Amino acid sequence: MDEREFVRFLKRRFPFHHGVGIGDDASLVRHGDHYQLITQDILIEDVHFRLTDISLPDLAMKALAVNLSDIAAMGGLPEYFYLGLGYPERLGPEELKRFFSGIKKGCRRWGVELAGGDFSRSGQLFIAISMVGRARRPVRRSGARAGDWIGITGPTGESALGLKLLLGGFRDDFFIRRHRIVRPAVAAGQILAGCGVNAMIDVSDGLLLDLERILEASAIGAEIEYRRLPVSARLKNRCRRVGVDERELVLAGGEDYVLLFTVSPAREKRLRQTGLRYHLIGRIVSGKALRVNDGGRPLCLKRHGFDHFQEPPEVGRR
Repeated sequence: MDEREFVRFLKRRFPFHHGVGIGDDASLVRHGDHYQLITQDILIEDVHFRLTDISLPDLAMKALAVNLSDIAAMGGLPEYFYLGLGYPERLGPEELKRFFSGIKKGCRRWGVELAGGDFSRSGQLFIAISMVGRARRPVRRSGARAGDWIGITGPTGESALGLKLLLGGFRDDFFIRRHRIVRPAVAAGQILAGCGVNAMIDVSDGLLLDLERILEASAIGAEIEYRRLPVSARLKNRCRRVGVDERELVLAGGEDYVLLFTVSPAREKRLRQTGLRYHLIGRIVSGKALRVNDGGRPLCLKRHGFDHFQEPPEVGRR
C-alpha cells in the first residue's frame, strides 16, 4: 500500500458528514459566512529531524510553519493551534524553554495563538500541531479545469539540496538554511484565493507528486515545461559541484512549501495586477496523464516525490 492508496482507504472507511474531510490540505466545516479550516502535521525525532542539525527554537518554528502552509494552500487565514508534545527526559527545563521561545517567536511572526494541547514524557522528541484557520472561499485541490494555467509561487529543489548537503556533513550553507527555515506563503495564498484560482496545494512532498494530487482530485491531466520552472543558477552550479541530479531535486525534492495552483487565463490577467510573484509552468489538459517536457523533449523520472509508505525516509524529511 502506498500513501495514495492509504488515503483512499481512509476516505472509504471514514466518511465525513460535517463538511470536507480527508484528502485535501485541511478539513473544511461551514461556520456561518465562512469555513473553518483544520490541519495537523507531526515531526518525530530521528525520523523527520535530528537535534544535531537544527536548534530547538528553529525546530519549533518549522513545526508551526509546515501547518501554516496547509492553511495557506486553502487560501485561509490561520488563527490558533493546539500542540501535542512528547518530551524526552534527556532534555532539561532550559531546553524546553528554548523550544517554547521558538513557539512564541512564531506566534508573533505569523499572528497565531497557542490554544492548548497535551504534554507527555517520551523516548524521543515528538511534535504534533493542529492548526485552525478560516476562509470565506477556500481553494481545494479538485477545481482544476482544462485550459487553466499551472502556476507556482517560488522555486523548488532548494530544501531537498539542503537536506542532501546536511546529511553529507555540511554544517552551514544557503541551501541548508532553506531546508531548516520554512516560509509559509500565507499572504500569497489569500491573494490567489481572492483572484479565484481553481485549485491549489503546497509543495511539501515534491512538485510532480503534489501536482498529481491536484490532477487526481480534479480528474484531469497536465503538461509542464521544465524550462519554465524558476531554477536559479546558484542551484544549478551547486548541484553540478556535488554531483546531484538537479531535475530530480526540482521536480521531486519536496519541502519547499511554495504554492502550486491552477488558474483560468482570464483570472490570471487579474492575478498579474496584484504584484504577486509567480511563474506559469504549464497547462491543465484533457485526459488524466501528466507530461513533463524539457525543451520539447519528454522528461521521465523514476520517482515523483516522497511517499511516507515507501522506503524509510532520510532523516530530516517530514
